[in-house]
Amino acid sequence: MSGPGALVGREAECGRLRAVLRRAREGSGTLVLISGEAGVGKTRLVDAAVTRACLSVLRGAAAQGGTAPYGPLVGALRAYMRAVPGGLDGCGPLRGHLALLLPELGPPAGGGDRATLFEAVRCALAEIARHEPAVVVLDDLHWSDEATLELLAALGPALEELPLVVVGIYRSDELARTNPLRRLRAELRRSAAIDELALDLLDADDGAALATQVLDAPLSPALAATIHDRAQGLPFFVEELAGALHAGGLLHQGPDGLMLSGDADLPVPATVRDAVLMRSSSLSGEARAAAEAAAVAGEHFDLELVAQLSSEDGVTELLESALVREQGPATGAFRHALARDALYADVAWSRRRALHRLLAERLQATGGADLEVARHWLGAHEEDCARKALLRAAESSSRAHAYRDSAALLQQALELWPNGDAGEGAGRLGALERYAGCAELAGDLAEAARAWREAVTLRRSEVAEPTAALGEAEGRLAQVHGLRGERPAAIAAGVAAAGTFAGAGLPAEAADQRLRAAGHLSSAGNHADAIALTRAAAEEARRAGRVDLQARAMGLEGAALAKRGAFAVGLDVTRRGLSLALEHELNAVAADVYQRLGTVFETAADYEGARDALSSAIGLCEAGGPTNQEQVCMGCLAYVLRELGDWDQAADLCRDLIARHPSDGVRVVAEGMLGSILAFRGDGRAARPLLDSALSIARRLGVISVATDSLGALIILGDAEPGDDANGAAGAWTSLADELLDRWQASQDRHYATWALRVAAGSAAARGDGARARACADALARIADDSEHTDALAALACALGELALLDGDAVTAAAQLGRALELHADLDIPFERAQIALRAGMAAAQAGERELAVARLTEAHRVARRLGARPLALAATQALAELGESVQRRLGRRAAAEHEGAGLTRREAEVMRLVALGRTNREIAAELFLSPRTVDMHVRSILAKLGVRSRVEATTRAHALGLVA
Repeated sequence: MSGPGALVGREAECGRLRAVLRRAREGSGTLVLISGEAGVGKTRLVDAAVTRACLSVLRGAAAQGGTAPYGPLVGALRAYMRAVPGGLDGCGPLRGHLALLLPELGPPAGGGDRATLFEAVRCALAEIARHEPAVVVLDDLHWSDEATLELLAALGPALEELPLVVVGIYRSDELARTNPLRRLRAELRRSAAIDELALDLLDADDGAALATQVLDAPLSPALAATIHDRAQGLPFFVEELAGALHAGGLLHQGPDGLMLSGDADLPVPATVRDAVLMRSSSLSGEARAAAEAAAVAGEHFDLELVAQLSSEDGVTELLESALVREQGPATGAFRHALARDALYADVAWSRRRALHRLLAERLQATGGADLEVARHWLGAHEEDCARKALLRAAESSSRAHAYRDSAALLQQALELWPNGDAGEGAGRLGALERYAGCAELAGDLAEAARAWREAVTLRRSEVAEPTAALGEAEGRLAQVHGLRGERPAAIAAGVAAAGTFAGAGLPAEAADQRLRAAGHLSSAGNHADAIALTRAAAEEARRAGRVDLQARAMGLEGAALAKRGAFAVGLDVTRRGLSLALEHELNAVAADVYQRLGTVFETAADYEGARDALSSAIGLCEAGGPTNQEQVCMGCLAYVLRELGDWDQAADLCRDLIARHPSDGVRVVAEGMLGSILAFRGDGRAARPLLDSALSIARRLGVISVATDSLGALIILGDAEPGDDANGAAGAWTSLADELLDRWQASQDRHYATWALRVAAGSAAARGDGARARACADALARIADDSEHTDALAALACALGELALLDGDAVTAAAQLGRALELHADLDIPFERAQIALRAGMAAAQAGERELAVARLTEAHRVARRLGARPLALAATQALAELGESVQRRLGRRAAAEHEGAGLTRREAEVMRLVALGRTNREIAAELFLSPRTVDMHVRSILAKLGVRSRVEATTRAHALGLVA
């Protein structure tokens, strides 16, 4: 019997993998995931492909029962360091961060974060590939730690620029629905940074060929059928079955090849386990003892340690039997995990527990990995020892920023904690809080909230007096609630934490918690309570001598005052807070207060002042390095730029923010602003999903500004899109308008809802919905009365003008809308002015003031054209045409052409005509002598220009505009 040789039945897969390796030699690497059930030949396929690839090969593997953070990659890097001493010296400043995983590199760097650690590993791989192209093989990823998988997700796109391939191997039959490897696959598929190979079972012919190779002799048809019937095409089973039959003397040479000896009912192994055990039955007692010790030690094991638990002669015989192989210096490995599983299951339970205990004691005494020590203590049913080892392993994972793995280890340790053990109570509470913190850092906020709630309850039960530890737990609970968008719960927990800190004599900590709660209240539009909290925080900050907290409190109070309509007072308070921060050179605090100052200016409609303040804030943030505060300021700046009419710059800023995968608090602003700009420009298909997402997040987070803004943009979008009651358009509009009114009513907002209420009033009047139009006007009257701001007064005049038009009083409507336009004269909000100018012009036309109407419609068109607000520009053009004016004389040749074709080019108009006739893209291509791809491009452009989502809607819109007969 010769054993496994050349690869059988995998020629196509091997060819694909070799092609990937060739591209790596040329400088373009990737991540390859190879899947298949246990024993299907995944590792052998990789071995065959890399043998002739002329690449440096590094290997690592995950371990069944638990893998240390980044374990597979650490194994591969360590193999490289053994082969090339000093090979990672080129990592420079990142070497210290890499030492977190590889202590042999020297002292680990202090501080740092997960992103820096990931960059250190990327640098190490780049350093390896700089010397020669390489392939890193990571086996058994279905058992991997989550930190390794998160790192691979981050590395995937970067591999395209390196002459390096990472090959990940995993069992598809052991991939549970919750296995994090599924998340890795999904992320890499989205970024197109992955190649995948899935190995199937062998067919009968390939199975027979593999058995022939193992037995070094052809099989009779009967034996081939028996082996295929048992093994079902699983290569490892084929090999083990053939080897077991040979070892058991159950084969003889027949006329057609090898066949079973003797009777037909010979005990042919029915499972892989049976085959492995049958094949190992010839081992001596010493070798059998070594096999049991090795099986309990794991798939990969220390040869010397196994020899200590059995005998050197037994280990030598075990290696000679081919059940295990020598993998490296003093390291052994089973030929396949299935072989180890079979032998492990055959060890008597008492012997198994004794071996686990001995292994745990030896490993713990010699400084073995805590996770491996814990696995053996668990196997020995020594739960107290296992728990302590798990806690040490969790601490190691946290130091390596492997928070998800650390949380899993802490959860396992908590489950092992003895019930009612008073002496361990404090230790359990500490472990629970570490678990909550790791779950939070890992992004499992629901579990973090549950754990912090339990910790708060336990802390409160410990002592009657307030303590710093209780305040810290309440504050962390408030933080998690805030991250989950649970604003009321976050506020309640934050206020409780503030009270606890105050009671414990810690005014600075109390002030910090009050400011966090005040921020949530202000964001939700509850400015009165926010102001009360900031003033209390300022007093506590003064008592604590914390100038930074005093400045922050003044900035937040000023912004809340301005949002309530007290612009002058708010501006004064905020400026005093800014002066305090700058006087004490508190740059980070000054950036925060500058952002609040920007809010005050934008609330007062001084958008140039807001832009200057926010630019100063961003400059301070950049000086201190990238922070979430910088992204918040950029989101605020995007809103200001939109109002100023700098739409292209605002859109670029939003896209940049979205690409950074920011927090929900930043993403909601970026998506809302970008969606609104696209809606104003008539690109409904791109705008709607962004606005829907922004509105959904704003609802969850309780962000009144983005919620009302997005509702206003969706109302504009709905007015521009064709629809009728049959498809729910009227019902959708009603829901938007009602939600806008409800959200404003439940808040103390005096700014952000103003323009949306103005738009909703006009939309309601146009739809004949007097009740909702009057409700919007009443809301604007209250805003104007509270704030007396020009923008609010102008919006109220617009709403009253729309109501007059609804009542048929064109003269009053023209006067009110004209007054709104006059009020807007000193406000630098071009899109709103263009909207008002359009309505004022149409009202003037109905009132018989022709020249005034022409002037206002011309202004609306000019501003809309400059902004790229196509629907508004076309509406102004249409209104001029309905007055009998020459569009070309008043607005120019280009406007006239756009009016005649609704902005469609001549070719697009031809395509639209054929779309309206029901032609398919292929039929249109044939008729106009174009390619189907070109026609598809024209159709997509037509849909965007008409602001519709389907060919049916485009046809309806085209008929309404007179584009088709």
